[in-house]
Amino acid sequence: MVSLLPLLGAWVIAVIAPGPDFLAVLRTSAAHGRRAGLQVGAGVVSGIACWATLALVGLSTLLARYEHLYLVIRTVGAVLLVAYGLRVLWSTRRRAGDEIRDTEAESRPRGMRTVQHWRLGLFTNLANPKALIFFGALFAALLPHGLGVAGRLGLLVVMLTMALTWFAVVTVCAASRPVVSAYNRLQRTIDRVAGGLFAAIGLTLLPR
Repeated sequence: MVSLLPLLGAWVIAVIAPGPDFLAVLRTSAAHGRRAGLQVGAGVVSGIACWATLALVGLSTLLARYEHLYLVIRTVGAVLLVAYGLRVLWSTRRRAGDEIRDTEAESRPRGMRTVQHWRLGLFTNLANPKALIFFGALFAALLPHGLGVAGRLGLLVVMLTMALTWFAVVTVCAASRPVVSAYNRLQRTIDRVAGGLFAAIGLTLLPR
C-alpha cells in the first residue's frame, strides 16, 4: 500500500482541481438540492471508472498511436460541453420559462430525474478524452511494477471512493442553506458564468 501513496497523492490533487465535473456538481447541488448533486457526482465517478479502466487495459497507448481516433473522441466531447454550456446560457434568457420547466421536472418520476442527473455527470466527464491520456500517464509513471489484477482492481476501487467522497463533500457544501440562498439571489449571473465556462472549456478541446 505504501508504494501506492505517490499515485494516490497525485490523484487527490487531480480530483479536487476545479473543472467541468466540479462545476456540474456544484451548480446542480445549489439549484436542485443534495440528492441531485449526489446523482451528478455518481455520474462523474462512473465516467472516471470508464477512463481509468480503459487506461489500465492499455487503451491510452492505442489512442496515442492512432491520433485520428483520439481527435474524433475529443471533438465529440468538445461539442457536448459547448452544447451544455449554450443550453445553460439559453435558460437564463427566460426566467419564467425556467420556472415552468423546473415545476415540470419536479413532477417527473424520481427515477427519471435520477437518470437525467446521473447522465449529466457521466457525459460531463466522458466529454473530456484528455482524462484517458492523464490516467495513462499517471499509471505509467506511478503504478508499481508487477501489481496484479487484484491489486489494480483494489486501486481502482480506492480511487473511485476518493472521488465520490470529494464530490459528496462538494454537494453537501453547495446544498447548504447559505449557498442555496446566494444562488437563488444570483441565479441568472451564476448560470451565465457557468454556461460560459462550460462552452469555453469545450472550445479549448476542439482540435486545431
